[in-house]
Amino acid sequence: MQASNEWFVADAESEGKPLIVRGRLFLDSLRQSGRYTTRIALVWPYGGDGKGMPTDKETRGLDLLNEQLRQKLEDEGTAILTAIFIGNRAARYEYYGTSAEEFGRIVEETFAQYPPLPIRIGAESDPEWKSYIETIQQFAIQP
Repeated sequence: MQASNEWFVADAESEGKPLIVRGRLFLDSLRQSGRYTTRIALVWPYGGDGKGMPTDKETRGLDLLNEQLRQKLEDEGTAILTAIFIGNRAARYEYYGTSAEEFGRIVEETFAQYPPLPIRIGAESDPEWKSYIETIQQFAIQP
């Protein structure tokens, strides 16, 4: 099963600061497959500007490393990136995966060549993808 590469982008606020939300659309077949039952959030704090948004240099770094991780996770069938929240001095990447342990292993492999990164990873069972559905309902333009 291939994940859609169609995304929405929305502007929002978090604690009075700008927040950019990107979410992946058309993931019903993956959601309903029953394979990806764990919601995994990878949070990456950054210094940011006065509004809490990443600087250009930080954005380039976040984008580069996120793309390397996303590609490896998706190529191996371990996790699917479903949403990205950027703002308030943190980038949060939300995935649905097969297991938090396997996700962590791939994160370690992918980032082993870099100095230690200040990332945090949390996971919870969400076999119905409730968080994803809420994000789509809250931020995506419905047809």
